[in-house]
Amino acid sequence: MSQIIAVHSYRGGTGKSSTAANLALILASTGHRVALVDTDIQTPALDVMFGAAVPPAGRSLADYLIGRCEIEDAVYPAEADAGHDGFFLVPARSRAAGSNEIMGRGYDVGLLREGFDRLIDSLALDVLLLDTHAGFNNETVTAMACSDSLVIVTRADRLDLAGARETMALAQRLGGARISVAVNMVPDGEVHTRLRDEVESAYDTRLTAVLPYAPEMVSLAGERLFSTAYPHHPLVAGYRKIISEVSNGTTGIRR
Repeated sequence: MSQIIAVHSYRGGTGKSSTAANLALILASTGHRVALVDTDIQTPALDVMFGAAVPPAGRSLADYLIGRCEIEDAVYPAEADAGHDGFFLVPARSRAAGSNEIMGRGYDVGLLREGFDRLIDSLALDVLLLDTHAGFNNETVTAMACSDSLVIVTRADRLDLAGARETMALAQRLGGARISVAVNMVPDGEVHTRLRDEVESAYDTRLTAVLPYAPEMVSLAGERLFSTAYPHHPLVAGYRKIISEVSNGTTGIRR
């Protein structure tokens, strides 16, 4: 049985896309067939993280949404470090379909769900992982509504936690998804008990993982994924904890 996992944050700068990319790679490296879809058409990031995978003239999710191609034409092998050929990437947009064009022309939002279902079937996926736009737009709401599991990435500051109530209200209205909350970029010395209490109070749900601030991330300069470069780092252990949480849901990942 396939599972759809959406990764979301209320604000930008939380490390959401990096978290999504590393979750996808870890899942793929354990033998699962995984597709990572960048649904953030306005501010995409995954094509940069997986730059070698996407050719300059390649197609994208945006091309599919405006009728330039089929969703299957926008799929690329993602990462040799997965250890097998079952890891795929769908970039948000290509040079041929900029954000201004798709925003100006519009599209049928129902194509998103249709595209997700087709990817699951055509690629025989165990996991479809969706990186969403920070905040809320059509693509984000659709991705959240389609998901079996929703991973919310936040930071332990007042601005991020201020959006917690709105995020949870929307997630509960959409219904169905198992919700996991991960606090990212937590500095050394942070009192985890106090942090846990604040976050769980803000989101009204149990905190899944505390992801430590990792200065090593800067040294990578986006050239490698963190879980590949530092597989035994506490941050990667946090990623694995998130995966364990979503894997144990009622719509579990096939093992």
